[in-house]
Formats: sequence, C-alpha cells, structure tokens
Amino acid sequence: MKRPPPPPSCHPLADADFRRLKATRPRLWTDPKKSCLTCLKREGLQDSQTYLWYADNATGRRTDEIVTYECNCQQQWLMHLWFLNAGIPLNYQRLGWDDVKSVPQPVVDQVMGYALQAVRNIALGRNLVLWSKSPGTGKTLLLALLSKFLMANGFQVHFSQFNEVIDLFTSSWRDKDEREQWTRRVRNVDVLAIDDWGKENKGRIEMVESMVDQIVRSRVADAAPTIFTTNLTPDEIQQGYGVYAMSLLTEAADFIEVTGADFRPARRELSRQEADLGLARPITAV
Repeated sequence: MKRPPPPPSCHPLADADFRRLKATRPRLWTDPKKSCLTCLKREGLQDSQTYLWYADNATGRRTDEIVTYECNCQQQWLMHLWFLNAGIPLNYQRLGWDDVKSVPQPVVDQVMGYALQAVRNIALGRNLVLWSKSPGTGKTLLLALLSKFLMANGFQVHFSQFNEVIDLFTSSWRDKDEREQWTRRVRNVDVLAIDDWGKENKGRIEMVESMVDQIVRSRVADAAPTIFTTNLTPDEIQQGYGVYAMSLLTEAADFIEVTGADFRPARRELSRQEADLGLARPITAV
C-alpha cells in the first residue's frame, strides 16, 4: 500500500537552510538513498523499504487494521527536512490529529475551527493562545499539528520554544546572519508558533520584555498572527511583558483553555505497544 504524497507546499530546502540544519544537527538525515528514519533501512545493514502501520478508511481516519506500506524514503526525507527547518521536532512530525485522544473534543473543535478558517484568520492577524495551568494536557501537540496544517496549506510557519526565541534574539545582537534569521523566522514569518511562553529565566525579564515588545509591535502592525502555548492565565498574560504590548497582542486573540488529564503516561504506553507490534510511524502532514 502507498501513503499519500506530501502536500504541494512541501518543497526542497534552499542550500543555505540545508547547510544551517547540517551545521547545528550533526546527526541530520542527509541521504534518503542510504538510510531512512521511517522504514529504518541502513546501507549495508538493512535494505527493507516497507513498514507496518495502520490503514486509513475512506475519510482518511486511522483504522485498527495493520498493513504493509511501501516507503517512499525520498518523500519522507523531504517532509522531515521541511518540518525540521520550520522548527517542528521529529516526534511531532510523526503525530497526526488521530493522536489527539486525551483532549476534550470541544477543545479540538475550537483549534480546528481556527485552522479551517486559516486564510481569513491569518489575513486578519488573529492570534491564538492555547493555555492551561496544568502540564501535559496537549497544548504543544495541538500547536505542532496546527503548525503542520498551516504549512500544508501554503503558509510559512516558524515553530519554537520560547527560550529558543530568546536565544535567537540575543544572538542577533552579535551576528549579521543571526539578525537575518531573527527577521525572517520571527518578525516576518506568516505565522509564529511559540511553545511554553512564560517559562523563561526570571533573571532575563527586562531583556525578555524588550524582545516581546519588538515581536508584538512589528507583527501586530503587519497583521501577522502569533500562536502560542502557555501555563499562564489570560489575566497573567495581559499583565506581563509590558502591559501595552500584551494589550496589542490579546485584543486580536482567541483564548482556548486546553483542559484534560495528563496524556503523557498513556502516550508512553502506546509507544511501547507500537514497538511490540513492530509498527513504524510515518512522517505526516495530517
């Protein structure tokens, strides 16, 4: 059986982006002819280009039937680099909407509602805040899935931990190339997706406020949306990082409380079951 091809918006990386990934990730997957992260082929060790995974039904939803797929290693490689360049880690590249099991359906429907109206929401600069005081409720998973959905529909997305955005901001003070990265990935990208807003080192608060002010003012002025997850409440968000800047951001924002139990224990058990069955999760945009 064959998997659907990557979305038309998936394209090979520019040479500069590939070199940057390779420089920062020594174990980067660089040659799909010799190895594959999905079917696990290895030059001189394993030549298999098939893998076991669940079949989809007519509506594209996962069934309980396990089938053998032909692995298009080249396509998997292209999607892997495409997502990785946008900041989406490998584990989230392999997850899809069928994996959102512990999040209440009304919450999922709200997030999907933003996605299905993406053209309008992005044109209007509608921000989105996924928040919960409890850890492990699925905020990061929803953010990653929404980011992949938007990329598949042709939007440029940069997905990053909040602390990574801070690091990129401070490195841009010293290096011209890093300043260009900051401008392209944070200020000018179609959609900026930030995970764990509010988990920064409190000793850096003045610098963080300055950075947030720059991000918010420039992106709000350009009607460029920011989507983020946080353990802060809406009131705490509006009171932090400079009241004026946060007022700009939140006045055009939808707040979604991501309720539910910690899904991580169930996710660990599911991962063990998949390993016992010899299953291999493919990289997917849906």
